[in-house]
Amino acid sequence: MNRRKKRSILYGLVIVLVLLGLSTFAVGSYFVNYALVPQQGAENRQEKLAPSPGQLAIDQARAREERARQDWLDHLGKRRQPVSIQSADGLRLYGHQIKQEGAKHRWVIIVHGYQSSEDESNLLARHFDEAGYNVLTYNQRAHAPSQGDYIGMGYLEKDDLLAWTKWLAQEDPQAEIVYHGTSMGGATVLMASGLALPKQVKAIISDCAYSSTWEIFASELKWRFNLPAFPVLYMAEVMGRLQAGYDIRWAEPRDYVAKSHLPILFIHTETDDFVPVEMARELYAYKKQGPKALYLLPEGGHAEAKFQPAYYQQLEDFLADYLSPSMD
Repeated sequence: MNRRKKRSILYGLVIVLVLLGLSTFAVGSYFVNYALVPQQGAENRQEKLAPSPGQLAIDQARAREERARQDWLDHLGKRRQPVSIQSADGLRLYGHQIKQEGAKHRWVIIVHGYQSSEDESNLLARHFDEAGYNVLTYNQRAHAPSQGDYIGMGYLEKDDLLAWTKWLAQEDPQAEIVYHGTSMGGATVLMASGLALPKQVKAIISDCAYSSTWEIFASELKWRFNLPAFPVLYMAEVMGRLQAGYDIRWAEPRDYVAKSHLPILFIHTETDDFVPVEMARELYAYKKQGPKALYLLPEGGHAEAKFQPAYYQQLEDFLADYLSPSMD
């Protein structure tokens, strides 16, 4: 091969690499910003569920719950106090604590989902408060007013939850703490379950969590854009590490569940149109150590289990085995 031909091949390879790099930057950055930066479009998702009598009842229940939440918040008064902590990477995170009157040590930390808010957590907080729990709710990183530029899909947030837990354990060393997480909040509590947590954490409720961020993103690429995972998701993976500081492959709740010894209740609706119910079954199968339970509801869309009549009774029945009766 003569020198001119070798040079042409080399130039060709350089051009291909430059074009590949530019494509990765452009395509990867677009999807990182779309998926991991709040209010960039990913929060607008059309539901796939067709109307049904059961779904209508759930919608009506949501409306009732939202009215009851506001009435409850209006009457809490000084029992609801603002709190804040600093995350391990220097972000200021904001939330609220609601304390029972008297020396009670039963706590629930409620973790909201993707592009949701503490306000959604308060739908659950009302029920826990009325059941005698002290409650801690907060806005996850990158969800205002908490600081942060990128959503961590539970991977970054698990360390924030650990920081909140350590803070609470210092505030109340006798605390018995339950985690409750919905959707990405469920992924957060499940990934935290595989960490070395303070002894005060007694049980975990995971509602409609995904088992794999990669698989959810691949599914959403197909649903929203009719695009395959390759090469788009691989480009986003590269840019995610550069922009957000983590690899979306690291956000795999099932890997942490496999290491957890804590009691976990997995909840899911069988007609979830975002996170398929098969992921709940997969998470349940991955948990080999410690108590576990799987509660499936036949109807309801994503994160709608809590609007169904038996939901809170299931939580109460599960948690009764892991919290001290004397804490009531």
